[in-house]
Amino acid sequence: MKYGKIRIEDGNLVFARHMMMNYLPCRDILWVYKRQEGVEGGAQKQISTSYLVVVTRRRKRYKFDMTDREVRDCVQLLKALNPDIVVGFPKGGRIHLQSLPNTRDLGALMTEDGRHILPRRLLRSGSLYHISLTDQDVLTEEYHLTEVIDFRTQKEILEKPDTVIEGVRYHEIPIVDEETAGISQTGSFLELITEAGQLPDDFLHNQYRSFVRDEYSVKQYARFMDILLNHEKGAVLWHCSAGKDRAGIGTALLLCALGVPRKTIREDFMKTNLYLEEEMQHMVRYLETKTIVDSKVMDKVRILYKVKGEYLDTVFDTIEKDFGSVEHFLKKALYLTPKAIETLKNKYLV
Repeated sequence: MKYGKIRIEDGNLVFARHMMMNYLPCRDILWVYKRQEGVEGGAQKQISTSYLVVVTRRRKRYKFDMTDREVRDCVQLLKALNPDIVVGFPKGGRIHLQSLPNTRDLGALMTEDGRHILPRRLLRSGSLYHISLTDQDVLTEEYHLTEVIDFRTQKEILEKPDTVIEGVRYHEIPIVDEETAGISQTGSFLELITEAGQLPDDFLHNQYRSFVRDEYSVKQYARFMDILLNHEKGAVLWHCSAGKDRAGIGTALLLCALGVPRKTIREDFMKTNLYLEEEMQHMVRYLETKTIVDSKVMDKVRILYKVKGEYLDTVFDTIEKDFGSVEHFLKKALYLTPKAIETLKNKYLV
């Protein structure tokens, strides 16, 4: 079959490069996605060109111009010849699951040096309590999930245990101990938001500060990084309760190690507000049916379902105050030596 200037025959992608014919085995293709350049329409019309981008297991990247239909048909055939090929450009976006509103694929986020995180390898999420069978199939069959890292406390795990998915290895790495689990969601949600205690911003800033200052929490994040360093095949997923605080900071630290710009890290952190908005509105309506409409209670609901950019700023400010730089924190606190960081990048970047 011919698509633009390439063709697929005998299980190879065939194309001309430097006056020579190249035969790339489809089994050696790691990732394919469509890239579009130019803008259609508007006051000043420009030519819009579509490209098929092919990334190989040796981290080589090829770009072939073709029509949208040719891209679609070519990707379909490549996927049929090699079911393990990763398709699409998620750019850190949400995985649309029935029962998990805040599960995301960090794939395609770009680093400072122009590389991308390989899709379907690094997933962040909320808890897997009562995950649907359909969602289990998506994670195991499409994302090849092999490892889950649980950041919750033992009490949280006992109250809402992760659904055990066959063939997946589980790690319990509580980021905070039981006595200081201030923002962990234990007990009924109704009790949590109606109890007398407050959840002011100062309290949350202190919680975030402790993630990178408390010796216990820092060591747990170091264990998290160690698992990622030794992870081999398939996807690894980490989560806390809602997937926004402990998982959010773990993700931010990982993205720093991979060389993702601070602006992109902040954008990823703030996506939680978009993905949990529907859950928050559902809880507000539920409380209204219970005639619980106190403004302080509603403020607690918003705090428990949202994040602020200032929380992330607190984390980075604390790191820079205590260690001088994020790079020094990664090395001294998380034991990510230059060699370890290079291993992480080689494992997860293309």
